[in-house]
Amino acid sequence: MELIPTGIPSLDKALNGGFSRGSTILLAGNPGSGKTHLAIHVLYNNMRRGLKGVYVSFAETKKQFYRNALQSGIDLSKMEGVNLFRFYDMLTVPKDELEGMIAFLIDDIVEFKPDIIVFDSVTVFGQMFGEEYLRSFLHSIIGRLVNAFDALAILIDEIPYGEKRVGFGLEEFVVDGVIVLELERMGEVIRRYLTIPKMRGRPLKRAAYEYVITDRGLEVLAIPELEFTESEAPKSRLKTGILGLDELLGGGLYEGSITLIAGPTGSGKTILALNLASNLSKSGKKVLYIAYEESLAALRDTLEKLGLEENFRIVSMVPEGRTPVEYYALIKDLIEKEGFDVLVIDSLSAMESHMDEKEFIKAVRYLQLLTKEKGVTFVLTYITGSTYKLATTGFSTLVDNLIFLTYDVPERVGESLKRHILVLKARRSRNDPTLKDFTIGEGGIRIE
Repeated sequence: MELIPTGIPSLDKALNGGFSRGSTILLAGNPGSGKTHLAIHVLYNNMRRGLKGVYVSFAETKKQFYRNALQSGIDLSKMEGVNLFRFYDMLTVPKDELEGMIAFLIDDIVEFKPDIIVFDSVTVFGQMFGEEYLRSFLHSIIGRLVNAFDALAILIDEIPYGEKRVGFGLEEFVVDGVIVLELERMGEVIRRYLTIPKMRGRPLKRAAYEYVITDRGLEVLAIPELEFTESEAPKSRLKTGILGLDELLGGGLYEGSITLIAGPTGSGKTILALNLASNLSKSGKKVLYIAYEESLAALRDTLEKLGLEENFRIVSMVPEGRTPVEYYALIKDLIEKEGFDVLVIDSLSAMESHMDEKEFIKAVRYLQLLTKEKGVTFVLTYITGSTYKLATTGFSTLVDNLIFLTYDVPERVGESLKRHILVLKARRSRNDPTLKDFTIGEGGIRIE
C-alpha cells in the first residue's frame, strides 16, 4: 500500500509512515487548534516533492489564504505557477451560484488530477446545504476523485468549544481515518492533544499525543512508553570532585545514573548541584543545567567562584510556561543537538507546583527514560521538610542515588548554622550511610 507522508517526521512516525493513497481523512478540531495549518503543510511538503495539490475553501479568500501561508514561509503562488497547486475560493461565490460552481469544481479537479485534495470545511458546507446533500457531495468526490486517481482527501471539520461531536457522523460512513485536534487549558498554558480514533487498515502504536504548532506544521511530542526496562550494568564511575562525597557514594557516580539531592530550603541543594556539575564539566563532560528558580545572574556568579567552563550551559525556564511533555521535548532536543553528557534540573519542586501528583511522577519518569536511553548522567534537586523522609515518595524509586541535606538551627546567639549530608541510597554501590557535617565556602562544598 503506497503512502503519502505528511512531511512532518514526528507525525509520520505517529501515523506509521503517513496516509494511505486512496483514503479520506477527517481532520477535526476546535477553532485555533491548527487544522488549516496542518493541512497546508501536508500539501506543501508533498508539492515540494512533485505531487499535485488542491485546496477548496469555504473559510478564506485566496488572498487571505496565500498571505497566511506566507507567514509560515510557504509560497503557494510559486507552486501554482509551476502547475502543482490550485486554490478554489468558494467563500466569495454567491449562494445561488454555489451548486453550479460545485459541478464546475469537480470537473476542473478531475482534469487537474491532483494527488491531495483538501476541503475546508465540511462544517460550513453542511450548514449551507444540510447533511444529506453534504454526504451525497462527499460520495461524489470520493467516487470521482479519490478512488479514480488514488488521491488523498483531507476533510476539515470545525468542532465548537464544549462539543464532542465530530463531522456530522462522517467518521462512520465515508472516511477512512479521523484525526482530532483538541485544546485544554492547564493554568496559563494551552495544552494541545492530537487523537487518532480511527485509521482504517493502519496499525498504530498509540492513539493520543500532545503537540505544538511550529512554523514547520504540527510537531507531535513523542514521549517514551512507560514500560519497565532493566538498564545495563554501569561501566564507569564519575568522580564528583567534592572532597568526601565520592567516599559516601561508594566511589563516585556511575555514568548514566540518576541522583536526587533532597532537603529543606537553605540546606545547600543548589550549591551542591552547581559544585557537582562544575567539577564534571572540568573533567571534560558537557553539562546542561536547567534552572527553574534561581536567576541566571546568581548562578553565574556562583559558577565563576567555582570555575565556569565553556562546556557548561545554563538554561533558565519558567515552570508554568510549558506543559511537562513540552519540557521533555525541549530537553530531549537540546541533548540530541548538542550532545550533553550531564543534565541537572534545579528544582523538581518548581515543576511539581504546577501539575498534579500523577502528572508530576510521569514527567520525572519521562526524563528518567530519556537520560537512561541517551546514557546521560542526571542530577536533580527537590525541596522536602527537615526530616529524612521525602514528602512525595512516588519518584524516589526512580533514582539511583539519593542524597539528603539538612541543618541544625542555632539555639544561641553567636552559634553557626550546622549543615549535614546523608547518602540514603546509592544503587549498585556500598555507600557510607553515616551522617556527615559539611560547610559551604568560596571553593564550594567541603564534607568534614
